[in-house]
Amino acid sequence: MKFQENSPLATLLDGLRTLETSRQSIDFFNQWLVENFCLFGCTYAILHSGLGHGVDWVSWSPETLFTSRAHEVDFNELALKFQKTDSPTIMTQSEMAQINDETAEWAERNRIISTMVLPIQFKKDTIGLFLMYRNDDQPLFGKEDLGIAEQVARLLSNLLKWQIRLEAAEQKINELDQMLRASLSMTESLNLEEVLNSILNTALKMLPQANDAHIFLYKDEKLYFGAALFRDGSAGRAWAEPRPNGLTYQVARSGKMIVVEDICRHPLFEDTPWDWCGSIVGIPIIRDQRVLGVMTLAKLITGIFDKNEIETLNRLANQAGHMIQNVNLYAEISRQAFTDPLTNLPNRRSFEWEAQKVLELSSRYNRKFSIAMLDLNGFKRINDTYGHATGDNSLRLLAQCMNDSVRKTDFLARFGGDEFIVLFPESTQEQARETVELLLERVKACQVPVQPQKFESLSISYGLASYPHDSVQLNELIQLADKQLYMAKGNILSAAI
Repeated sequence: MKFQENSPLATLLDGLRTLETSRQSIDFFNQWLVENFCLFGCTYAILHSGLGHGVDWVSWSPETLFTSRAHEVDFNELALKFQKTDSPTIMTQSEMAQINDETAEWAERNRIISTMVLPIQFKKDTIGLFLMYRNDDQPLFGKEDLGIAEQVARLLSNLLKWQIRLEAAEQKINELDQMLRASLSMTESLNLEEVLNSILNTALKMLPQANDAHIFLYKDEKLYFGAALFRDGSAGRAWAEPRPNGLTYQVARSGKMIVVEDICRHPLFEDTPWDWCGSIVGIPIIRDQRVLGVMTLAKLITGIFDKNEIETLNRLANQAGHMIQNVNLYAEISRQAFTDPLTNLPNRRSFEWEAQKVLELSSRYNRKFSIAMLDLNGFKRINDTYGHATGDNSLRLLAQCMNDSVRKTDFLARFGGDEFIVLFPESTQEQARETVELLLERVKACQVPVQPQKFESLSISYGLASYPHDSVQLNELIQLADKQLYMAKGNILSAAI
């Protein structure tokens, strides 16, 4: 093969110097080979990670070389055949025909008589292949072609090394930037759902080939759904629940990452009903040597997750562990601040917080609500007679009985001592009274153990106030309900006398 005039090699060097990305260099080199190597056509295939796990056909010249994208599957065998090749190789017409029927049909239709495979290497791995084709209008490839091809391939490989390193550095900077943005986003929120969705959104941005990402939280040796996000934007629903002996549980129990290149051939996915084959990675989310959850990312294609992707996911999982721990800590502090430690009911602070929200909504939308103040009759006698430990146990049991008696929409809290308060959203005073009367009956039927084989039961006095009938101020409503309560207790004392 002889170069054309006007120094084709100089044209190649001048052109490559102006290009910034590896993809631009590949496209330019592809076209240059067709124009200067007397070719029918040329194409370039990326071998992911240099290990042949997946082929990506990114460039070909001329544009009419292939009539459809089908060649990306049909020609994979041809590309993978040379995944360990480190020097140019020539294939004859008969060797092409032996690859598979699709390759043989394409070669026959285009009268291909000779093919040269030109490997491009990076860090001792073959990262891609240029496949150059000649038909019966051109001469067969010879030794001279091999020598020249090897020289220009070395030239391109050296250029690609710098471009790939630069792109990897830029990618890492971009990933770190996204990590920082995700960290800031997660730091701004102490809501678990928002934090988990932010983590998954970042994961899908960093792994553009991933189809979906899930987080399952791990507690008491069980996995619970945390969040899910799909490439199409859908979210909030798991693609599948974790199987007891499946990948997600294995990662949670071992605390180690598991990468599955092809779920159709992996023992962790035997006897599963799924009709697709792809790849998946499970990453443990660990903090202080404790597994908090598992993040999974799945691709719809088989193949490995490369080193950069694994490093990225590990960094993100570390960040996720830190943020989930912060959210859990905040939730526990909030629970303690808004929960009565004896009865495990919401406390007075929690009631006032909830009641203020209901008041604002009722004022805005012209709704009604009611408040009931409750007091246990005779509780002091149990404390004085049987001791405070028995009194505390009695209070816990009666609080549980009351909580089981109110509706799901109602809000029961311990107000202090043996007093409780109930918020009835969107309820008139009469509707609230019906619920309270039912509560009284159930509490009276609740038998409290005070000594072995001895039980006591208590009654309840109550007072009611309603918005906006009695007042539009929260403090006044509570005071009115309290006043009604003590009027009711006074009537009980009068009746007893």
